[in-house]
Amino acid sequence: MDSLYHHSFKDMMNDVVAAGSCCECGTCVLVCPHNVIEYIDGKPKQTAKESAAFDYCGISEGVGCDVCATACPRLWPRESHLKQAVFGDQPEGYEGIFGNYRHIFVARTKQEGLLDRAQDGGVVTGLLVWAREQGLIDGAAVSTVTDADKPCFPSPQMATTVEEIKASSASWYTYVPNNLALEQAKEKDLKSVAFVGVPCQITPLRKMEYIDPSILMAAKKKPQIVSRQRGFMKGYSERVSFSIGLFCTEVFRPELMTERIEQQMGIPLTDVSKFNVKGEVLIYKKDGDIARIPLEEAMHEYQRPECKHCGDFSAEMADIACGGVGTDRATIVVLRTQKAVDIWKQYEASGQVEVWPIAQNKKAWNILQRLARRQRERPPAGPLRGASAPDLPQYSATREAELSAAAIAQTAKAPAEIEACLDAAYVNLPRPSGIVGYIAGQPIPGEPPDAGDGEKRKLPPPPSPEQGGASPLWQPPAAS
Repeated sequence: MDSLYHHSFKDMMNDVVAAGSCCECGTCVLVCPHNVIEYIDGKPKQTAKESAAFDYCGISEGVGCDVCATACPRLWPRESHLKQAVFGDQPEGYEGIFGNYRHIFVARTKQEGLLDRAQDGGVVTGLLVWAREQGLIDGAAVSTVTDADKPCFPSPQMATTVEEIKASSASWYTYVPNNLALEQAKEKDLKSVAFVGVPCQITPLRKMEYIDPSILMAAKKKPQIVSRQRGFMKGYSERVSFSIGLFCTEVFRPELMTERIEQQMGIPLTDVSKFNVKGEVLIYKKDGDIARIPLEEAMHEYQRPECKHCGDFSAEMADIACGGVGTDRATIVVLRTQKAVDIWKQYEASGQVEVWPIAQNKKAWNILQRLARRQRERPPAGPLRGASAPDLPQYSATREAELSAAAIAQTAKAPAEIEACLDAAYVNLPRPSGIVGYIAGQPIPGEPPDAGDGEKRKLPPPPSPEQGGASPLWQPPAAS
């Protein structure tokens, strides 16, 4: 298992890209410190040496790097293996099939003009607008259709104004590599941004944040090279103030738009105002009409094959997770971290959002349970490094540091240079000192045991407000 701690560029290109599980988030390209790969046709492509093999990186096989493989969301540790790192020091809260949480509830924006454009309850856009107006963020990584984009095909953008954030409202159900918007944050030197993305885009942010930088240690590296690689490995995530993950079962190939909707249905994409999925694909037209495609057909004919490798429906690594399953013009909100709770308290106290306990929308709760469980069981078996094998360990920064120290001790590197490289890798981060067992989150209160073979699994009841089933500021109505 120790070999799991040391992925290489070659591992990523073979066990992810060639294996067909690359989610196309673009993070590997974003964090590459040496311009070895580019984002071409949705995938990373080695362009540094035309005559070399697709899985060859001279830096990886020379002085050492592999920052790209470290951040890849399809290599171990996956979401289920990062719980100790992300939530291990936050024992409060609960844990269910949809991940760790402090609070889960339903909400809807009260901000004027947002709901009509919104995907469901307008909560994500409303929260971002409020945070920008309050100066809590100076930008937000989002996907939006700009004047330079084709209709219905958004691009990753760093929205820095309230107007730009509002323009990003709604989803288009085609894949957009939002992680690449963080390059714009670097170019503009934004210090505190929100990040909005689907689960496979949230996970690499957490890996950049929590993977121990001792992974950068190597016999041939000088401190200045370690410092450069560390800047790319950690620098983008350090600009992210908080993350909002979007519930996601799958997104569709572009042909859903260009072939099914535009050609077969005769609907010009310029006439489409937004999309939604509520048991069927809903196509909202600017004239007020709604066209429909059976969801089963859309999934069978147009689902991206890469999405079948994802087991995370509810953005389990995000600070805040949001989705509109089973709701009517409202959003399920899951607050997973203390940071999320602190931000939400301020937002709700502003009076710009209304909230209800999750128990008041049992349909949404039940659908969330079913979709999260089904997706966890969906990924096919794959290479060990692709983390589809059962019983893989939790990620441990301490173990990472131990392995790196043992490897570097076998070289002729001078102690003073080792220390200089460690200083360049950690900067102001504490060095690991011990393994903390994963204890975060109590099971969902009332969680039924697994059903026997052939029996239908019973769903747990929605948690009460006292058990995290309401917003942190929710109060029961006053008795009449």
